[in-house]
Amino acid sequence: MAFPAFAVSKQQVLPFVALVVLVTVTVLTSLSLLIQQPTIETDLLQRTRQALAEAGLPTHLIQFDGRDGVLTGTVAEADAARLPVIVSNVYGVRQVENHLMPVSTATAHQILAETLSPNASVGLHTPAKKYPIEQVDLGVIQFEYARAELNEPSMTVLAQVLAELRQHPSMVIEVSAHTEHAGTALGNMSVSQARADVVHDYLLSQGIEAKQVVAKGYGSTRPIVDHANADSASKNRRIEITVLQE
Repeated sequence: MAFPAFAVSKQQVLPFVALVVLVTVTVLTSLSLLIQQPTIETDLLQRTRQALAEAGLPTHLIQFDGRDGVLTGTVAEADAARLPVIVSNVYGVRQVENHLMPVSTATAHQILAETLSPNASVGLHTPAKKYPIEQVDLGVIQFEYARAELNEPSMTVLAQVLAELRQHPSMVIEVSAHTEHAGTALGNMSVSQARADVVHDYLLSQGIEAKQVVAKGYGSTRPIVDHANADSASKNRRIEITVLQE
């Protein structure tokens, strides 16, 4: 009589084990999706801003909620139709919500000019070097013309920036990107913003809090060498870090 009792017990246990396995798999899958979500959004944001920069379009108007792109802000009428098309063509983007407000090109340029620093248009710029994080040599972070991609050497030098930010969690920095004089003013602004965003997004992907990093593109408005000197003008294509709050 013991053998049938064992068989009945086994039949009762098997469904319970299957249920436990199913619940475990579901929980692990959900956790995996939650962990991957920021990575997916960061990847899409970087690649989309890269595509917009290459097209000479503003890069700061796009954000992502999962795989869904959201376009908001004021944009020149000539660019309003192109932006959602380029975003929707980026691999991995599921859909694009278009909340753009088209304005005349002249108005768009005026809005863009008003976002620049009031000291950005006069003379040569002298980078801040007061804090150790400002003294990190970021010269290795170089971008090809009209592109915004980080390579392995760039990530290596940014490890020093990460160490400083982790050591000083209350510190707030501005990551600024600058271009040489070639190209149009609007195109340079778009490209520089995309480059600043790439560095910003990389720092956040390594665990730095968003409140610690501000990204800003200045285009060619803050040269450190004379644009007329073609041999050294490429030095103006750079990344800088400025401490905004200790």
